[in-house]
Amino acid sequence: MKILVLAGPNHGFDKSAAVIHETLQHANVDSTLADDKAILTSPTLNSYDALVFGTGFTRATLQEDGTLKREPDLTPEQEEGLFNFVAGGKGLLGMHGTAWWIGGRAVDLIGGHANWHPPGLTFTVTIANTAHPTMQGISDFEVTDEIYISAHEPTLQILATAEWHNKAHPMAWVKEYGQGRVFYTTLGHTADTFKQPAMGQMMVQAARWVAGG
Repeated sequence: MKILVLAGPNHGFDKSAAVIHETLQHANVDSTLADDKAILTSPTLNSYDALVFGTGFTRATLQEDGTLKREPDLTPEQEEGLFNFVAGGKGLLGMHGTAWWIGGRAVDLIGGHANWHPPGLTFTVTIANTAHPTMQGISDFEVTDEIYISAHEPTLQILATAEWHNKAHPMAWVKEYGQGRVFYTTLGHTADTFKQPAMGQMMVQAARWVAGG
Protein backbone atom coordinates (compact mmCIF):
# COMPACT_ATOMS: atom_id res chain seq x y z
CA MET A 1 0.00 0.00 0.00
CA LYS A 2 1.42 3.36 -1.09
CA ILE A 3 -0.04 6.67 0.08
CA LEU A 4 0.69 10.11 -1.38
CA VAL A 5 0.29 13.04 1.00
CA LEU A 6 -0.08 16.16 -1.15
CA ALA A 7 0.93 19.23 0.86
CA GLY A 8 0.60 22.93 0.13
CA PRO A 9 0.08 26.29 1.83
CA ASN A 10 -3.64 26.64 1.08
CA HIS A 11 -5.63 26.11 4.32
CA GLY A 12 -2.26 25.80 6.07
CA PHE A 13 -2.11 22.18 4.99
CA ASP A 14 1.66 22.15 4.59
CA LYS A 15 2.10 21.81 8.37
CA SER A 16 -0.74 19.31 8.78
CA ALA A 17 0.50 17.20 5.87
CA ALA A 18 3.89 16.78 7.53
CA VAL A 19 2.24 15.48 10.71
CA ILE A 20 0.00 13.06 8.78
CA HIS A 21 2.96 11.80 6.75
CA GLU A 22 5.02 11.15 9.89
CA THR A 23 2.06 9.41 11.57
CA LEU A 24 1.61 7.09 8.60
CA GLN A 25 5.31 6.28 8.48
CA HIS A 26 5.36 5.43 12.19
CA ALA A 27 2.53 2.97 11.50
CA ASN A 28 4.66 1.33 8.77
CA VAL A 29 2.52 2.75 5.99
CA ASP A 30 4.49 3.55 2.82
CA SER A 31 3.86 7.31 2.68
CA THR A 32 5.32 9.91 0.32
CA LEU A 33 5.11 13.64 1.07
CA ALA A 34 5.00 15.96 -1.97
CA ASP A 35 3.89 19.52 -2.67
CA ASP A 36 3.74 19.75 -6.46
CA LYS A 37 0.14 19.50 -7.68
CA ALA A 38 1.43 18.68 -11.17
CA ILE A 39 1.52 15.05 -10.01
CA LEU A 40 -2.27 15.02 -10.39
CA THR A 41 -1.79 15.05 -14.17
CA SER A 42 1.17 12.65 -14.19
CA PRO A 43 1.09 8.87 -14.76
CA THR A 44 3.11 8.67 -11.53
CA LEU A 45 -0.12 9.31 -9.59
CA ASN A 46 -1.40 5.84 -10.47
CA SER A 47 1.54 4.23 -8.68
CA TYR A 48 -0.18 5.21 -5.41
CA ASP A 49 -3.15 3.47 -3.82
CA ALA A 50 -4.55 6.55 -2.11
CA LEU A 51 -4.13 10.32 -1.89
CA VAL A 52 -4.28 12.54 1.20
CA PHE A 53 -5.63 15.89 -0.01
CA GLY A 54 -6.16 18.92 2.20
CA THR A 55 -5.30 22.04 0.21
CA GLY A 56 -8.77 22.11 -1.29
CA PHE A 57 -10.31 23.02 -4.62
CA THR A 58 -10.56 26.78 -4.01
CA ARG A 59 -8.51 29.52 -2.34
CA ALA A 60 -9.26 33.04 -1.15
CA THR A 61 -7.36 35.79 -2.97
CA LEU A 62 -7.16 39.29 -1.53
CA GLN A 63 -8.37 41.94 -3.98
CA GLU A 64 -7.17 45.56 -4.26
CA ASP A 65 -10.34 46.80 -2.55
CA GLY A 66 -9.67 44.58 0.47
CA THR A 67 -12.30 41.95 -0.34
CA LEU A 68 -11.64 38.25 -0.77
CA LYS A 69 -12.37 36.40 -3.98
CA ARG A 70 -12.73 32.64 -4.26
CA GLU A 71 -10.60 31.22 -7.06
CA PRO A 72 -9.75 27.67 -8.20
CA ASP A 73 -6.67 26.20 -6.57
CA LEU A 74 -6.39 23.42 -9.14
CA THR A 75 -6.26 23.66 -12.91
CA PRO A 76 -9.07 21.89 -14.81
CA GLU A 77 -6.54 19.22 -15.80
CA GLN A 78 -5.48 18.67 -12.18
CA GLU A 79 -9.10 18.37 -11.09
CA GLU A 80 -9.76 15.85 -13.85
CA GLY A 81 -6.72 13.84 -12.78
CA LEU A 82 -7.99 13.73 -9.20
CA PHE A 83 -11.53 12.72 -10.17
CA ASN A 84 -10.27 9.99 -12.51
CA PHE A 85 -7.80 8.69 -9.90
CA VAL A 86 -10.57 8.00 -7.40
CA ALA A 87 -13.25 6.91 -9.89
CA GLY A 88 -10.79 4.40 -11.32
CA GLY A 89 -10.55 2.54 -8.02
CA LYS A 90 -8.12 4.47 -5.85
CA GLY A 91 -8.66 6.05 -2.43
CA LEU A 92 -9.00 9.63 -1.23
CA LEU A 93 -8.56 11.05 2.25
CA GLY A 94 -10.00 14.56 2.17
CA MET A 95 -9.09 16.89 5.02
CA HIS A 96 -10.86 19.97 6.37
CA GLY A 97 -10.50 22.64 3.66
CA THR A 98 -11.02 20.12 0.88
CA ALA A 99 -14.79 20.66 1.18
CA TRP A 100 -14.65 24.41 1.86
CA TRP A 101 -16.46 26.57 -0.75
CA ILE A 102 -16.78 23.92 -3.45
CA GLY A 103 -19.48 22.94 -5.92
CA GLY A 104 -20.30 20.66 -8.84
CA ARG A 105 -18.13 17.60 -9.32
CA ALA A 106 -16.07 18.36 -6.23
CA VAL A 107 -19.18 18.00 -4.06
CA ASP A 108 -20.02 14.74 -5.83
CA LEU A 109 -16.53 13.48 -5.03
CA ILE A 110 -16.39 14.53 -1.37
CA GLY A 111 -20.06 14.02 -0.56
CA GLY A 112 -20.68 17.39 1.06
CA HIS A 113 -19.44 20.94 1.51
CA ALA A 114 -19.45 23.95 3.81
CA ASN A 115 -19.06 27.72 3.50
CA TRP A 116 -19.57 28.75 7.13
CA HIS A 117 -18.50 27.74 10.62
CA PRO A 118 -18.70 29.30 14.08
CA PRO A 119 -15.45 30.62 15.61
CA GLY A 120 -12.99 27.92 16.61
CA LEU A 121 -13.76 26.24 19.91
CA THR A 122 -12.93 23.23 22.04
CA PHE A 123 -15.45 20.42 21.67
CA THR A 124 -15.91 16.67 21.89
CA VAL A 125 -15.74 14.52 18.77
CA THR A 126 -18.24 11.69 19.22
CA ILE A 127 -17.56 8.46 17.37
CA ALA A 128 -20.91 7.62 15.77
CA ASN A 129 -19.95 4.37 14.04
CA THR A 130 -17.47 2.35 16.08
CA ALA A 131 -17.91 -0.70 13.82
CA HIS A 132 -16.49 0.93 10.70
CA PRO A 133 -12.85 -0.04 10.01
CA THR A 134 -11.74 3.61 10.09
CA MET A 135 -13.09 4.10 13.63
CA GLN A 136 -12.44 0.79 15.37
CA GLY A 137 -10.74 1.21 18.74
CA ILE A 138 -11.18 5.01 18.77
CA SER A 139 -13.00 6.61 21.70
CA ASP A 140 -14.62 10.05 21.85
CA PHE A 141 -11.98 12.75 22.15
CA GLU A 142 -11.66 16.48 22.73
CA VAL A 143 -10.16 18.84 20.18
CA THR A 144 -9.81 22.56 19.53
CA ASP A 145 -10.87 23.10 15.94
CA GLU A 146 -13.69 24.41 13.73
CA ILE A 147 -17.14 22.88 13.44
CA TYR A 148 -18.09 23.07 9.79
CA ILE A 149 -21.82 23.49 9.17
CA SER A 150 -21.93 21.06 6.28
CA ALA A 151 -24.53 20.27 3.65
CA HIS A 152 -24.09 16.65 2.67
CA GLU A 153 -25.57 13.68 0.84
CA PRO A 154 -28.21 11.91 2.98
CA THR A 155 -26.76 8.53 2.00
CA LEU A 156 -23.32 9.13 3.53
CA GLN A 157 -22.01 6.88 6.29
CA ILE A 158 -21.45 9.38 9.11
CA LEU A 159 -18.59 8.19 11.31
CA ALA A 160 -18.10 11.01 13.81
CA THR A 161 -20.02 14.08 14.93
CA ALA A 162 -19.74 17.13 17.18
CA GLU A 163 -22.55 18.98 18.89
CA TRP A 164 -23.12 22.70 18.44
CA HIS A 165 -26.34 24.42 19.53
CA ASN A 166 -27.94 21.06 20.39
CA LYS A 167 -27.42 19.67 16.91
CA ALA A 168 -24.95 16.99 15.83
CA HIS A 169 -22.79 18.04 12.89
CA PRO A 170 -20.78 15.49 10.88
CA MET A 171 -17.03 15.51 11.52
CA ALA A 172 -16.13 12.46 9.41
CA TRP A 173 -17.81 10.32 6.79
CA VAL A 174 -17.13 7.81 4.02
CA LYS A 175 -18.60 7.15 0.62
CA GLU A 176 -17.88 5.49 -2.70
CA TYR A 177 -17.00 7.41 -5.85
CA GLY A 178 -16.98 5.36 -9.00
CA GLN A 179 -14.86 2.32 -8.14
CA GLY A 180 -12.96 4.19 -5.42
CA ARG A 181 -13.39 5.01 -1.75
CA VAL A 182 -13.51 8.42 -0.09
CA PHE A 183 -12.93 9.31 3.56
CA TYR A 184 -13.47 12.94 4.57
CA THR A 185 -13.07 14.75 7.88
CA THR A 186 -14.02 18.36 8.51
CA LEU A 187 -11.37 18.42 11.25
CA GLY A 188 -7.88 19.79 10.72
CA HIS A 189 -7.83 23.58 10.92
CA THR A 190 -4.32 23.36 12.38
CA ALA A 191 -1.64 20.69 12.60
CA ASP A 192 -2.34 20.34 16.33
CA THR A 193 -5.51 18.42 15.53
CA PHE A 194 -3.52 15.72 13.75
CA LYS A 195 -1.17 15.41 16.73
CA GLN A 196 -4.07 14.01 18.78
CA PRO A 197 -3.53 10.24 19.23
CA ALA A 198 -7.14 9.53 18.26
CA MET A 199 -6.75 11.53 15.04
CA GLY A 200 -3.50 9.76 14.26
CA GLN A 201 -5.19 6.39 14.61
CA MET A 202 -8.05 7.62 12.47
CA MET A 203 -5.66 8.72 9.71
CA VAL A 204 -3.86 5.37 9.65
CA GLN A 205 -7.06 3.33 9.61
CA ALA A 206 -8.69 5.61 7.03
CA ALA A 207 -5.64 5.35 4.77
CA ARG A 208 -5.75 1.58 4.90
CA TRP A 209 -9.51 1.51 4.28
CA VAL A 210 -9.60 3.84 1.27
CA ALA A 211 -6.64 1.97 -0.20
CA GLY A 212 -8.72 -1.21 -0.08
CA GLY A 213 -7.03 -2.83 2.93
